[in-house]
Amino acid sequence: MKPLVVIHGWSDEASSFLPLASAIEQVAHRPVQTLFLGNYVSLDDDVQMKDLVQGLTRAWKREKLPTSPGSVDVIIHSTGGLVVRDWMHSEYTAQNLKPPISNLVMLAPANFGSPLAHKGRAVYGRVLKGFNSAKRFQTGGHILKALEMASPYTWDLAQRDRFDSNALNASGVRTTVIVGNRGYGGVSSLANEPGSDGTVYVSTANLNCAHVEIHFPAGDRIPRVKSIKTSKGETAFLVMEEFDHSSIALKDDNHKDKAQLLGNIITALSISSAAQFKQWVTHCDEQTTAVLKANESSTDDYKHGFQNTVFRVMDDHGYHVLDYVIEFYHDVERGFADTLAALFNKKAVSKVHAYGDNAAYRSFMINCTALYKIIKKEKEALRISLSAMPDLSDENTLVGYRSFGNNDIGQVDLKPAAIPEFFAPNRTLFVDITLTREQKDELFWIRNVEDVD
Repeated sequence: MKPLVVIHGWSDEASSFLPLASAIEQVAHRPVQTLFLGNYVSLDDDVQMKDLVQGLTRAWKREKLPTSPGSVDVIIHSTGGLVVRDWMHSEYTAQNLKPPISNLVMLAPANFGSPLAHKGRAVYGRVLKGFNSAKRFQTGGHILKALEMASPYTWDLAQRDRFDSNALNASGVRTTVIVGNRGYGGVSSLANEPGSDGTVYVSTANLNCAHVEIHFPAGDRIPRVKSIKTSKGETAFLVMEEFDHSSIALKDDNHKDKAQLLGNIITALSISSAAQFKQWVTHCDEQTTAVLKANESSTDDYKHGFQNTVFRVMDDHGYHVLDYVIEFYHDVERGFADTLAALFNKKAVSKVHAYGDNAAYRSFMINCTALYKIIKKEKEALRISLSAMPDLSDENTLVGYRSFGNNDIGQVDLKPAAIPEFFAPNRTLFVDITLTREQKDELFWIRNVEDVD
């Protein structure tokens, strides 16, 4: 029987997963000799994600786990997803090797960030979590930076293992993501964000993502928009009703649907062929669609379908644009009232977060359930553009962008039928924007010596 490795998340430890390991051992009949719990230090400010990747490689070798393709099954929780994804790509896929993982089960993975990460770096995070750290008041700052919403780390990792690589598929690493849609109760509920399980968003857990490139030329011209590109391969994605970030890892022994969750985990671990996996993907899609539909009419938007829309703005010189505003507005020229745009900004935009160390990266949580209801009523286009600094129209500015004037920059027009393609529930969309950087003549001039005062 294949070994099974279980890897925990941030601020956790291997012992927390003894109940999960015990349940799998009993129900799936996987003997303890083939069950392994991975443990790593996550509350140390000196530790980088690459340290964990290399540490996992050494630990794998020390335990003499097999390295041939498809020889091991793995379960991860939360941050463990980023560690294993980076490890698979860095140590195997990037070297044209097949990873040793056969079935990968991700329980509430923070694949594209967590809304709690930047809070963990704050003062109260250092008090609540850092108090138990081996290095007092340290919380794993570099790891939390990688986990922060719209982090360059998760952007770059997605480009490598979801858009450039095809390792996650029915014939390769068969990956299943299982996540809940309920936040925490009690005092911990203060951390809950709509669309999350208390720690990660449903949309940031899903590995099936998309990417679109938009180039805004200077002047009143139509921007060049490439077709939305979906991630390569396929992964199963299952949303389970009434589970939070802790109970999805079987830490809640009294959860009424514990047996159902365990059954789904064991099913995902038991897949042995591409055909079985494709059937499993379809089953998970159907179950997730049913959960989404059951909550779409709710007046409480907590369980609505959200999209994590991550913008990165750079100029054509390769510089990050740190000071900008994304604008969602209506089609003034066609005489529409500002209905769709007003409702979009008021009801569909749920949360905006600029990455702390580089504001060129920003996450917009879009409530797609609310947006689709708006679309049905308002038959107008939604326009997307931006204003950025430095503003070249300022007389004291020598280099910058033309984006504030009516004729300075174009816009992306999303017709009603195209809006659902751009904004899809339970998904991350990477929006890669490029602006044209310009210089005024005053920056550099050459004149005949006789003309120089």
